[in-house]
Amino acid sequence: MNSSSTEVVRSLFHNKSNCTLIIVSVHASDGYSSLRCRASQLDDLRVGDAHSSCSLFTSESLKWPGFVEFDDVNQKVLTYSADEKTYKVWSMADPSEVLYALPDAQIQEIKISPGIMLLVLTHECGGGHVPLKILSIETGQVLREFNQLVRRGKKIDVIEQFNQKLLLKQEDAPLSIVDLISSSVIKVPERRFKTPLAFIFLYEHQCFLAFRSNEVLLWNFRGELVSQFCDHRLWFPQSVVDHTSVIFITHSQDVIISLCEDRPHDGLSSTQPRKERLPHSESRESIHVSHISTGECLTRIDWQVVDKSPVTALSYNEERGDIIAGNELGHIQIWSN
Repeated sequence: MNSSSTEVVRSLFHNKSNCTLIIVSVHASDGYSSLRCRASQLDDLRVGDAHSSCSLFTSESLKWPGFVEFDDVNQKVLTYSADEKTYKVWSMADPSEVLYALPDAQIQEIKISPGIMLLVLTHECGGGHVPLKILSIETGQVLREFNQLVRRGKKIDVIEQFNQKLLLKQEDAPLSIVDLISSSVIKVPERRFKTPLAFIFLYEHQCFLAFRSNEVLLWNFRGELVSQFCDHRLWFPQSVVDHTSVIFITHSQDVIISLCEDRPHDGLSSTQPRKERLPHSESRESIHVSHISTGECLTRIDWQVVDKSPVTALSYNEERGDIIAGNELGHIQIWSN
């Protein structure tokens, strides 16, 4: 997939709207400081042509703190231009089309949910409220503007939106689940809900996954812990910048595929004979396939039998049932169901 020996591919995105694969990469020519995007037709890739591609978002300066974010749920792309200090929303069906722009004068964060965007605006650190705006993601029209009350003097660790629910977590404070329509609040004690590094919202099941260190927990919006994952200690290669590249959720949102550490007493993956046990001091990593609602580990795959180079990307073919892994050397492994 690399266009040259000095290109480093950061991520791949399958754009189902126009049957292309979007490649996000950095280049040695600018010290690997700016993201560049290009789209390759899947038909070209099928015949081995990885170099016929179209450059995307060339008008945007995507050097840090600039970025590009793909929103599969709403079929939109969000970019931030470091030079213009402007956010732009693009159509995924036609990535050359800018739908609207948002100057960043007051925007501190943007959170995307189905049909809407939450803008967290600049506010006084340690103050008693956070100004928020909810926008239509299709038009950029402001749907609601309000101040969310917070505890004074407490740093905000988390603020996320899922449909009508707002998740708010401050330092050393409970998690607040705020209903934006009724204004009701559910609180989860801090001892039960530690600040996670990331969330994945499961729209089909009205739940969310919270990732903290190497742990994954499934919660609902009533503040209840739904499941903990058995035999599931997340592992991330040092070369992986975006940890979501080695975590995949199926379209039905019932299975999670991820890289996990296998402790010596855990046994082996399904590809190894049961009698072959790891030395006590040795640990390995494998691909785990786990059921989300129960936390049960369904199977494990030992990619190191074929190639010991660390896996840096995971995907799943919903139609064929294939698990696909890419590694640091650019090799791809496919396990068929």
